[in-house]
Amino acid sequence: MTACGIPRRRFLAASAASGLAGFAPFASALAASAGGWGEEWGGAFATALGRNRMLLGWKTPPDRLDTKSLAVTGTWPAALTGRFFRNGPSIHDRFGQRYRHWFDGDGMIQEFAIDGCRIAHRGRVVRTPKLAREDAAGRRLYSGYATHLDSQALVQGPDSINAANISVLYHGGELLALWEGGSAVRLDDATLAASGFKAWSPQLAGVPFSAHPKVDPDGTLWNIGCALLPRPALVLYRIDRAGRLVKTGLVDAGPMGLIHDFVVTHKSLVILIHPFLFDPVRAEQASILDAHAWKPQAETRVLVVDKEDFRKRRWHALPACFGFHYGNGWEEADGTIRLDHCLASDPGILIETLRYVMKGEFRPSAPLRYSRIVLPPKGEGRIEYQADEAEFAKVAPGAVGRRHRFVYTLGTPDSSEDWRFRTVVKRDLERGTAESFDYGPGRIPEEHLFVPRPGGRSEDDGWLIGTVLDWKKGVTALSAFDARAVAAGPVAQARLPYPLPLGFHGAFVGD
Repeated sequence: MTACGIPRRRFLAASAASGLAGFAPFASALAASAGGWGEEWGGAFATALGRNRMLLGWKTPPDRLDTKSLAVTGTWPAALTGRFFRNGPSIHDRFGQRYRHWFDGDGMIQEFAIDGCRIAHRGRVVRTPKLAREDAAGRRLYSGYATHLDSQALVQGPDSINAANISVLYHGGELLALWEGGSAVRLDDATLAASGFKAWSPQLAGVPFSAHPKVDPDGTLWNIGCALLPRPALVLYRIDRAGRLVKTGLVDAGPMGLIHDFVVTHKSLVILIHPFLFDPVRAEQASILDAHAWKPQAETRVLVVDKEDFRKRRWHALPACFGFHYGNGWEEADGTIRLDHCLASDPGILIETLRYVMKGEFRPSAPLRYSRIVLPPKGEGRIEYQADEAEFAKVAPGAVGRRHRFVYTLGTPDSSEDWRFRTVVKRDLERGTAESFDYGPGRIPEEHLFVPRPGGRSEDDGWLIGTVLDWKKGVTALSAFDARAVAAGPVAQARLPYPLPLGFHGAFVGD
């Protein structure tokens, strides 16, 4: 038996059928090349950066960054102490070659250690086995999500190409760098050095573990894993607060593409399968991204899984849409589910915007908008409400899976020629209002997290904490907002003497 109660033979057979065990077809898919890649994108980006400093966030930094004490303006909240981590693609250029998509760069962990009014920073590239092999060879050996070499080294499994570049998790006493298609990477708590792949059980070694796990207020962690080759499948995880695997399950979800995020209620896991679908046949001649096809005539399928019994499932349908990130979800007594999602009308932001920024081009795409979705106990769901542009939705940790009042997002000003997201927004769902702070021209904020005040009880009794790139001055700052007065702006900022690469997700670990 496995640790989750599924017979080992059955689990491995299902894993092999869904591409979880060997990922042999994954190697041939990644070996396909649509024209190769080389120095031309690096040269184009360097030229564009010389003209437009807004591109500074996509410039490769040194592998190691250190500042023992940041300059602080304002008054840093005395109770806001601990460590704030961020992760994201950072090593975009190496050996004279530049990746062709933001999602491809090797990960880099940023740590802000906050001790009273003293804040220190260190950044460390996550030296995965992939990156170590490439550095030893003095050349790129492996393709990425949307970048392909004409030929590459043997890919023996998903972790052969694991870039550990999306998020960071602290759970059960372990610090982990998270990717999308393979294992979490253990990080040494003292040095931030990579120390091997995390296997939740021997049978789950190398099985995909998503970058967006959800943690219930009681400390239970839920996650999904998404495999695409040779047949799509979803893995479901339940992990207790001590980091022990409680159970897992395997779902044949039918046609799907890469699933980045999901949401939990107090009773269910909710997974949207947008009609941006992976075609294994196309993967023989294209990158993983380009093997996806947008099917606007199709529906968005919604899978709802009972937390207590993964075999209990229901399906819903929504109009075709695309999105990366949820806010939160909750469930009424009759089974009606309501959730937040940042949705666009198509995946242009993934296909165009986030690809060509690596070449120094800003290509417009359909906006992501804050949306509310309703799933009745039976029948089709509906997109009940769509508002202004929004991304990186977050809620208070104590509200996860419960009815919530506040959602914190990034947003856009009324008019801007800068990077699309420039404001920090607090949405009050009870009053139907929103307040925001505009960082102003020349600044690009990243995801801001809510950190509860010790002893605080309300969803805004605490702080928002997040980084912002000031590309005109060439530096990054760490901001702290009073979550009860977001529009007033940061109560304090700690400024680095250098810029950090723009990344994706983070975590706050309190003292």
